[in-house]
Amino acid sequence: MTTVTVDWDINLATLDSLRAVRRKLYGVLETELSGMSLEDQVKYGASLHQVGLAVLKLEAAKLKGVNQLFKEKESDLKEATAALEANSAALKDTVKMIRAINEGLSLVTHFVQLLD
Repeated sequence: MTTVTVDWDINLATLDSLRAVRRKLYGVLETELSGMSLEDQVKYGASLHQVGLAVLKLEAAKLKGVNQLFKEKESDLKEATAALEANSAALKDTVKMIRAINEGLSLVTHFVQLLD
């Protein structure tokens, strides 16, 4: 399998969007979390974990390179993360924001798993 390098601009934009989503999740107050249903609390934790893993994998990809399959989807990943960031920023209701992030992460996670 041939290893290629990431597109620096795309990778940076993708990371910026993921970091913005992560900051949004970290900004949820403990009192809000404890007032949520258990299902939404689990979605919150899973989303935070998936965003963190995606950031770590993309940061590592800058150093070690990526496979061709990921390279072909790099722009799609950027678009998916930008949409995820925009959707999370637009929602003021914490539960709706967490649910939107959780749903939107499935596409992002799919692309990031191509790095494995």
